[in-house]
Formats: sequence, C-alpha cells, structure tokens
Amino acid sequence: MARPPATETRLGPARRRAATAKLVLAAAGASVFLVAGALARVAYPGHAKRGSRDLSAPPQFVQIVRQNQLEAGILAPTQAPPVAVSGSS
Repeated sequence: MARPPATETRLGPARRRAATAKLVLAAAGASVFLVAGALARVAYPGHAKRGSRDLSAPPQFVQIVRQNQLEAGILAPTQAPPVAVSGSS
C-alpha cells in the first residue's frame, strides 16, 4: 500500500479553507458596500426626500407689483401711432 506524501493530504483541506475564506471576505465586502451606500443615500443632506415645488411669489405680492407698475406707466397698454394726416385744409 502506497502512502501519499504528507503535503498532498494537507493541501486539499487548506485550499478548501482558503476558498471559503475568499468567499466570506467577498460577501462581507459586498454587504458592507451596500449598507454604506444605503446609509449615504438616506443621510446625504442634498438628497431630495420630497418632490420639488415651484418657487413663485404669493399672489397678493404679484398683484401689488402689477398695480404699482401700472401706476408708474411701466405696464401701460401700448399707444397706437398717430393717424396719418395728408394735409390741412
């Protein structure tokens, strides 16, 4: 009966342990990456957590500004050009 060398009998289990350790490290790294990404998304202050709204002035303010501009003549209706006159009689 031939006995295998001692190194071959020890290499098989060592390689299995190394492969298992690599898988565990890869899974742990992936899970840490995903958890950090989720925490960054929740905690990032610039991230929009609600829908955006239009920025507009209150209607009363707009009405007052329009009234003031009409009084100043800024928003007055356009004037028609003078009617053409051919001559005086």
